[in-house]
Amino acid sequence: MIFEELYLDGIAAFVPDRVTVAEAVARGLCDAEVATGTGWLSVAVAGDVSAPDMAVRAGRDALAMSHHRAADIAVLMHATASHQGPDIWSPAHYVQRHTIGGYGPAVEIRQGCSGMVAALELAGCYLTAAPDRDAALVTTADNWTHPLIDRWRGTRWALFGDAATALVLSRRQGFARVVNVCASSLPDLEELNRGGEALYPPGATLGHQVRLRERVQAFQGDQSAMAGLIGRAESELIHRTLDEAGLKPRDIARVTHQSAGSRSIVEHILEPFDGDLRLGMWEFGRRLGHTGAGDQICGLYQLLAGREVRPGDHVMLLGTGVGMAFACAIVQVLGELPADATPIALS
Repeated sequence: MIFEELYLDGIAAFVPDRVTVAEAVARGLCDAEVATGTGWLSVAVAGDVSAPDMAVRAGRDALAMSHHRAADIAVLMHATASHQGPDIWSPAHYVQRHTIGGYGPAVEIRQGCSGMVAALELAGCYLTAAPDRDAALVTTADNWTHPLIDRWRGTRWALFGDAATALVLSRRQGFARVVNVCASSLPDLEELNRGGEALYPPGATLGHQVRLRERVQAFQGDQSAMAGLIGRAESELIHRTLDEAGLKPRDIARVTHQSAGSRSIVEHILEPFDGDLRLGMWEFGRRLGHTGAGDQICGLYQLLAGREVRPGDHVMLLGTGVGMAFACAIVQVLGELPADATPIALS
């Protein structure tokens, strides 16, 4: 969807301390071939700090950066990929209570790794649907320390890192303009993340650990065709998002994508941009880990705080999640972040 007047007015990323992959291998947590095969260096680990509490911190920081007061926020959306706390409970309302308060709607977005990008479109549509809605707060947070998944062995594509991010969307002003957001689905591959697991009773109620690599192996579809289907769906969405905005691949200065896999996988994600690794976030992502719903905004914050993009530059945000769900956004940088916005330290 093309947005005429929708801006990013506040941005924040909370990233806890990291554990190196070498240390994890030495402690027997991670397989040595994973470190060799992916080239990843470290992941952020939050320990017992809950995902919603990390989102609260990021949300407060983004709101403090913005030109908006808590009372201006018309809706809060919280994008997640993993368990947030007690079941039959709302983490979105917890984040709302401890950031903006008030009595507006708060919604959890369960779109997995494409959740934040999808939430941009949903929040933007909500704001533009009525003239009295000025701003939205969108947060993400995931902590993979819980026993339902092994961050080091849960999937062969990535090592899971913990982080929280937040954006304040504004209809008034901001340091960047949301140009276009598009989404698509590939439901024929929903089984990919389900494998042969029964729908009832839910595995989490039985204490079953999530083993994504085993689910992929149990997928009954054509394994050889799977990667091609995903690649085509991503590429078609990228080109549609560009075409609607009247842009070409050469007009994109950087791409913030989910952190997944080796250099070659990232090059494949960037295939519409001639596989140019310099446009993506490979070096950043392999030091942070795959943070679930937060990769794209962690990357965008890093580019902005590190002055790696300049006013006038277009940045693409690209997410792929379970479902399969795909989301793509283009933002145009209009100005710099405040001087006290410092890059995430990953050296």
